[in-house]
Amino acid sequence: MAKPKSIPQWQQFLVRWIPVSGTAGLTFFFASSEKFGTALIAAFCTGAMLLWTNYSAGFMAIAEQEAEKLGNRHAQWLIQLIAVVGRTLSNRILAVLPLPLTTTTEYYQKLSLDYRELEPEGIRLSGFPELEQVFIEVHLSPCESEGEVNPRLLVRRRNEEPQDNVGFYLARMPKHWSHRRLAILGAPGSGKTTLMRHIALMYAQRQPHKLHPKAPQLLPVLLYLREIHPQILADPAVSLVSIITQWASKRFETDSLLKPDESWFAAQLRQNQCLILLDGFDEIADATDRQQVSQWVDHQIGKYPNTAFILTSRPLGYKEAPLKKKMQFLEVQPLTSQQINDFVHRWYITTEHQRRAGKDPELAERKAKQKAASLLKQIDDRNLSAFVSNPLLLTLIAESHRFEKRIPTRKVELYQTIFQVMLVDRPKEKGFEPLPLPHSLSVLQPLALALMRQGITKFTFEAVEPILTEYLAKLPNQPDSFAFLKELQAVDALIDKEKEADYEFAHKTFQEYLAALEVQKTSQQQIFLTALQSEQELDWWQETMRFYVAVPDTDSTALVQAIVQEAQTAQAPNLEKILLAWDFGQDGLVEEAQRQTLRSLMSQPLEILEPADLQYAQEVQPRYFPLAHYLQTGQWQAADREMFDVMNRVMGGLSIANIKKFPCEDLRVIDQLWLNYSQGKFGFSVQKRIWVEVGGKLDYATDTDAALEAYKKLSDQVKWCKDGIFLNYSDITFEVAPAPEGHLPLWVFWVEDGGSSLLSHPSL
Repeated sequence: MAKPKSIPQWQQFLVRWIPVSGTAGLTFFFASSEKFGTALIAAFCTGAMLLWTNYSAGFMAIAEQEAEKLGNRHAQWLIQLIAVVGRTLSNRILAVLPLPLTTTTEYYQKLSLDYRELEPEGIRLSGFPELEQVFIEVHLSPCESEGEVNPRLLVRRRNEEPQDNVGFYLARMPKHWSHRRLAILGAPGSGKTTLMRHIALMYAQRQPHKLHPKAPQLLPVLLYLREIHPQILADPAVSLVSIITQWASKRFETDSLLKPDESWFAAQLRQNQCLILLDGFDEIADATDRQQVSQWVDHQIGKYPNTAFILTSRPLGYKEAPLKKKMQFLEVQPLTSQQINDFVHRWYITTEHQRRAGKDPELAERKAKQKAASLLKQIDDRNLSAFVSNPLLLTLIAESHRFEKRIPTRKVELYQTIFQVMLVDRPKEKGFEPLPLPHSLSVLQPLALALMRQGITKFTFEAVEPILTEYLAKLPNQPDSFAFLKELQAVDALIDKEKEADYEFAHKTFQEYLAALEVQKTSQQQIFLTALQSEQELDWWQETMRFYVAVPDTDSTALVQAIVQEAQTAQAPNLEKILLAWDFGQDGLVEEAQRQTLRSLMSQPLEILEPADLQYAQEVQPRYFPLAHYLQTGQWQAADREMFDVMNRVMGGLSIANIKKFPCEDLRVIDQLWLNYSQGKFGFSVQKRIWVEVGGKLDYATDTDAALEAYKKLSDQVKWCKDGIFLNYSDITFEVAPAPEGHLPLWVFWVEDGGSSLLSHPSL
C-alpha cells in the first residue's frame, strides 16, 4: 500500500504511538494500584494497539487517497482529531495517578524495612525475628463503650467463638463510615502496638489482601502519639498534614532520595487514600495533655470524615480523655490455646534458623519442634495458660525459656527469672560485667516504689539521681549513678531511653513488680491499705498488690480484712474488690478466720440455692459468685454475659458433644440462680417447658425441620424475634417486668449450633 505523502511526520507519529502509550499507561497504573483484573484488560488492549502500529501506515495511506476525493483539509482534520484525543487520554492518565510512582515505591519500601522486625513494646530480643514469621493475629470483640473493656493485664475471653480480626473492619471501611473510626482498646501487653505495625507492614508491602481479601488500598501512616504529642501541645492548631510531614522527615532523614513534602501527603488525604494509625493514646502520661490530644484527633476526624483512623489505647487512658466523635470500640481478646501453640512453634522455628545462620535447616526444624514442645508442656503442667494468653507475657516467657530451658510456676518466680535473664544473663552474653542481681534489685526496687508513689512511669536522671546515689553508695565499688542507667540501657535491659533525658521501665509491670518487692522488704503495706479506699488509687496499685501478696512469706490478712469489712457495711459490695480479696487469699498467706469470713461473704448471694447445689457452688468458688452477684443486684445483662463465659470455660468449647457432657451440677446451679432471682420467670428450665409446649423434641437435634420450626416458635414466644426477624442484641429487654417468661438467659438465642440442644439436657 502507498505511504501517505501529504500528512506531516509528527501527526503520523502521534497516530501510530498515542493509542499504545495510552493503554500501556493505564496498564501500569492499574497494576501499581493492585487492580490486577482491570490491569489485565488494559494489557490486552495494549497488545491490540501494538498491532495498530503495524497497520497505521495503511490507515493514513487510505486517508491520503480519500483526501484526493474529499479534499486534503478533511483528512488533515481527521488526523488532528485523533492526535488531540490521544493527548487528552495521556493527560487524563497522569491526572488520576494519586502519587508520584517513584516516591510511592520508595515510601512503601522504607516502611517495609522499618516494620519488618518483631519489636514487642519494652522487650529487646536477643535475636531479630521478623514480624510476619512469628505474628499471630489477635481477635477483636466489638463493645458499646470503653467502659466494657477489661483493663487487667490478664483477662478472660468474652467467649470461645471465632472472633473478627482487624481485616474484617478494614474491609467494611469503604461502605460503613463507623468502621473508618476504630478505637482498639486492650490491657497492657495485649498486642496493640504489634497489631498496628502488622497493619502498616501489610500495606507497605502492598499486601492488604492478607489482612482481608476485600481490604481497601490505602497509604499507611503509623504515628506513635507519645512521639508527636509535644508538637500538638505546642500548637493545638497544627494540621494533620504538617504532623505527618514532620514525622516522615524524621523517619526518612537518612534517605536522600525520599523527601515527601506537605503537598504529597495533602493530596492523599484529600483523596481519602490514607490509613491513619494513632498508637498509644494512653502513653501520654498527663491526663490534661491527653485531653488536648483528644480534641486534636477529634478535629482531624471531622476535617477528614472519609479518611480511615485507627487509635489504640488502654481502656483507662481512653476513659480519662475520650474522643467526642463516635468511634467503633474493639477490645483486644487474649490469645486462645491454638494461638499460643502457633506462636511458640513459629518462635522457635525462627530463632533456631537464625541461630544457625541458615545452616543445617533440618536440624533447626527438629530442635525447634523439641523446644516448642518443651515450653508448651511446661505451660500446661504449671497451669499458665491464662498467663500466656497475654502476648507480652508469652513473649517474655518464650525469651526466658531460650536461656533457662524451664519456666517457673508462680508469676513472681517468672518475673524473677525474667530479671535474671535481663540483668545478668544477656549482659554477660553481650560482653558486659553486670552487677549481681541482688545488687541491681537493691537499687531498682526503691526507685520503682518512688515512681509508683508519685504516680508516674517516666523520669529524668536529675529527678532520680538522689535515690540512685543513696542506694548505689551501699554497694561495693560504688558505681556511678549515670553509668548505672547507661549500662542498663546499653545491654537493652529494663530501662528504655525515649530521648536524651527521658527514661522509663521497659514495661509498667516491671515497675510494679519491683515496687512490690520493696514494699514487702520495708514493711510498707499501709500504702496498699490506703489505696483500697480510692477507686483511682486502687486501679494504679492493683497489679503491684497482686505481685506483693505472691511474694513468699507475705501475710495478706490485713488486705483481705479491709476488703471484707468494707463489703459487709456497703449497700452494694464492690465485686472487683471481693474477687481481688479472693485472689489475695489464693496467692498469699491469710489467717484462717479471715479466710472463712471471706468465704461466707462470697457464699451469701449463692444461699438462694438448694443445699446440695449450694454445697457444690461453694466447692468451685469463685466460679459462680460473679453470676450470683449480678443476678442478686438485678444486673441482668452482665449476668447473661458472665454466664456465657462460665459455660464456655466449663465445657472447654461449644459443641453438641460438650453440651451432652456438661456437668449436671453446674447446669443446675446456673438454672436455679436464674429461676430464683427472677421469681420463676427466667431460666433454662422455663425455656425447656416452652420448648416442649411448641413441639420441640428432647433429642439434641438442631438442624431438622421440626427442630427449626420449634426454635422459631420458641423465639417468637420469648420475644427474641419481632415480625419473624431476630432482634439485635441492643434491642433485647434486660428488665424483669416487661420481659415475657423465658426471655432470659440469651445463651440459647445467641449460640449457633447449641441453643435448643441444651434444652435436651437431662438435668433440666
